[in-house]
Amino acid sequence: MRKAFFLLLIIVITAGCVSSGKYKIKTDEAIKYQAQSQDLNAKVDRLEKTIAEQDGTNKKLSEALSATSNSKDKMISDLTQEKKALQDMVNKLNKEKEDSISSLKKTYDSLMQDMQSEIKNGEIQITQLKDKLTVNMVDRILFNSGQAEVNKQGQNTLEKVGAILKSIKDKQFRIEGHTDNIPISRELKTKYETNWELSASRATHVARYLIEKTGLDPKLVAITGYADTRPVADNAAPEGRAKNRRIEIVLVPLDAVTVAPIAAPAPEPGQ
Repeated sequence: MRKAFFLLLIIVITAGCVSSGKYKIKTDEAIKYQAQSQDLNAKVDRLEKTIAEQDGTNKKLSEALSATSNSKDKMISDLTQEKKALQDMVNKLNKEKEDSISSLKKTYDSLMQDMQSEIKNGEIQITQLKDKLTVNMVDRILFNSGQAEVNKQGQNTLEKVGAILKSIKDKQFRIEGHTDNIPISRELKTKYETNWELSASRATHVARYLIEKTGLDPKLVAITGYADTRPVADNAAPEGRAKNRRIEIVLVPLDAVTVAPIAAPAPEPGQ
């Protein structure tokens, strides 16, 4: 409004002081100046609007960056806590494993002490590899030739072994039967068709004796017959075959394999 009044004032003053020709020139100039002024004002408005929009964009960007930084900090914090929890778990598992190996070493030492004569005679071999302990017994101290029932000497041997093993509750007991590669004789085929049946039957009799007579926990026992598939010596020589005919009691960590409890035997007819 003031701009229009100023322009009108210029026109009136100019009209009183100049001729009509000069008056028209001044009027045109005033209109031109007014248009330029309006154009400049419009540009100023657009610039102010652009600046305002830019400020809004910068604010949103700043807020986004702040949110991203906060999210990053939280993520780093969460990962740090997870890493610590994982490390604590690893330390706990390592401690449990060390304790388990230490406990197994005591069992190994007890077996070595109580089975000195059998070890000296080459009838039993006891080995420990980290958290795995193996009691290897040749068949001649447990069974009569071609038989699966535990003989008197075998019972005495198993009672000494079972007395040490029965207190162990954090291991699984894999009782494995092994034979040499000599086929079952004709006389025994009515009872054991192949070495598979003989090895499995011998492992079963050993397991039952340890459970029923020495108190080994049946939930921790697994039975396997390997026949002649896992020899420890050359079957070409009698000495090698004698080593291959064996029972192995293998102690392994509880989570190594899944062990199913042994079912109670069915009663004989008439019992």
